[in-house]
Amino acid sequence: MFRRRREQRSLFSAATILPEAKRQRLEKSWAAVFRERALPLIDEEEFRHLFHEDNGRPNKPIQTIVGLLILKEIYDLTDAETLERLEFDLLFHVALDLDLDEAHACQKTLHNFRARLMASKTDELLFTSLTDKILKVLGVDVSKQRLDSTHIISNIARRTRLGLFCETIQVFLAVLKKDFTRHFDAAPESLRKRYLKEDGVATRFGDAKADETRRRLSVCARDVYRLVDRFRGVKGVCSLEAYALLERLLADQCEVTKTPKGGGDGDADSSEPAVPVEVKEPKKVEPDSLQSPHDPDATYSGHKGKGYEVQIAETHGNEKVPEIITHVALTRSCESDERALVPAMDDLAAREIRPDELTADTTYGSIANALLCEDRGTVLVSPVGGNAAPATKDQPRPCDFFVDPTVLAQQSICPAGHTATRDERNEERGTIRAYFDAATCDQCERRKACPARRLKDGTRVLYTTDEKAHLELRRTYEKTEEFKERYAARAGIEATNAELKRRHGLGRLRVRRQPRVRLVVYLKAAACNVKRMVTHFVATLLAAARATEMAAVGAN
Repeated sequence: MFRRRREQRSLFSAATILPEAKRQRLEKSWAAVFRERALPLIDEEEFRHLFHEDNGRPNKPIQTIVGLLILKEIYDLTDAETLERLEFDLLFHVALDLDLDEAHACQKTLHNFRARLMASKTDELLFTSLTDKILKVLGVDVSKQRLDSTHIISNIARRTRLGLFCETIQVFLAVLKKDFTRHFDAAPESLRKRYLKEDGVATRFGDAKADETRRRLSVCARDVYRLVDRFRGVKGVCSLEAYALLERLLADQCEVTKTPKGGGDGDADSSEPAVPVEVKEPKKVEPDSLQSPHDPDATYSGHKGKGYEVQIAETHGNEKVPEIITHVALTRSCESDERALVPAMDDLAAREIRPDELTADTTYGSIANALLCEDRGTVLVSPVGGNAAPATKDQPRPCDFFVDPTVLAQQSICPAGHTATRDERNEERGTIRAYFDAATCDQCERRKACPARRLKDGTRVLYTTDEKAHLELRRTYEKTEEFKERYAARAGIEATNAELKRRHGLGRLRVRRQPRVRLVVYLKAAACNVKRMVTHFVATLLAAARATEMAAVGAN
């Protein structure tokens, strides 16, 4: 049942039992600033829908639980460490505005609240609501922002290909033994013993020397086929997630052949029937293939490995207030960052914090993204991917023509410096035709090598598209000092990535599977914003106190 937090403070708070000197020091700490500045930003009404209105046990105050989760991620604590700090840490008592009797919660309370957040996808609301309020409280300028991604890995082991096969088979056999003992006993004993010992402990079949890995990998592939084929259509077994993972592993890593193949001399399955399957070559395995049976949502990036990507946008250019993370999103490692820019822009626009200028690296800087940002009123400051055609001294290229698709009145200019007599633009098709004077072109020294097509009357016409014109315009702008100065701001977000990973534990999470990873990403980003706000106000108070002391000294 939903219950709001009582507004009246207790007379028996932790601070009241301390000596006056300690109480004053406590009131000047970060905890007091957190209580006065951060805690009121948590709107309990936004979480009302997670609880029944008039049935069930009253909930723990939402401000307390959300505040505790924020503190947990600020210090990168485990649940046990967080609950211990809640019980015995006076700073936590002051920060959450609790008296000694209230300073208690059980692990189940945290678990259930997080489960409700994930089920209702309120985790995003928690981040956006807190962030938008922090932006207003601090008066942060959001007109300039920067976007980047960082690679994270959930709580899974980095296994080899052989290790992936063995682990997936072990997971399936363990579930089969627990829930379907009769079917487990019906599986070939030699197959079972390759992966599980009698007591259910995993064997070391996947721990092979380099010269044995390939042979054992083929054995595992045949075993996966045997298990999938044996239990296909078996009621109960085929509905198991572990069985679905076996099927996925078979499709991702193996190819079904026409001719059955059995184990050779020395193979562990040499005494078992041949099956029509073989292991795919590594290059044929897709990046969205299964990476771990314990986290089927994780994918693979050729540059960064298995895991997830986190898209992070933050403000920049603020001098008197801290920069704030404005957007985070969890994406798949196998996908290009190029696809993440438009959703980020849509999110910022929906919250009315769309930037006028967005700085990002080359992976975001496609022409399509630049045009989409321009349509939304945002300038994308980003290098262009790929290389232009090599320039030659006597051979002009179409890209050497200056064509500005953004200014209708601006006439095109050829490499020789001649201005077009007219430009024709087809907005529906996105094409541009630039016409050059026949007499001028006939006298040009470069006329024989000119890429502009010559018409019957001698007029030359250059045909291009909006995208090509934008591309060359951006490549030209990249060489200017102005671009280099504007783009230099992008490097600052690397410090934010490092802060989230090292200070707040984003680099190696304690959870796995996409819903839990997504929740933790939102909580850690919100915690980082709250920490920056609290640190700013603490510094402001200390500066004011020093100024007062200096004024008193001067007066004396």
